[in-house]
Amino acid sequence: MATVLKAAASGVLISLVFSSRVATLTAVEGKSMSPTINGASHRTISYAVVEKLTSISKIKRGDIVLCHDPEEHGKYIVKRVQALQGEFVDIDPDNSEKGEYVEKFMFEGKLAVPRGNCWVEGDNKNISIDSRKFGPVPMGFILGRVCMVTNGFSLKLV
Repeated sequence: MATVLKAAASGVLISLVFSSRVATLTAVEGKSMSPTINGASHRTISYAVVEKLTSISKIKRGDIVLCHDPEEHGKYIVKRVQALQGEFVDIDPDNSEKGEYVEKFMFEGKLAVPRGNCWVEGDNKNISIDSRKFGPVPMGFILGRVCMVTNGFSLKLV
């Protein structure tokens, strides 16, 4: 009996360390990342494997990341990194997709991403609530990089 309890405790400990330090599985709801995530099927929930070993300094433009929602404490968002610190985001001044942040800080169709931040957007720009609304996201909000997505029927590397 003691051996079984030790084995169970070891398994739980290994699982906790793995999910907090190496990788985790998280549900992704909604269509803001369609067609990359939740786009091919009628389902609005997919599951993403988020790897946590990549250092924040190794995150690059084009990566899909899981991060803390800057607007809702305790919530998370999955978005694509469009620009990193020191880079400029081109904004079409005539585009109706501009959000509150863009309206306030855009200058001559451009926005600079401040140091220690990144600019994230959903792939489905028509419905995504992202940096265009809430502004740049601190790099410290990033929890990991999405490397695989499944909708229960297929597995896709991203």
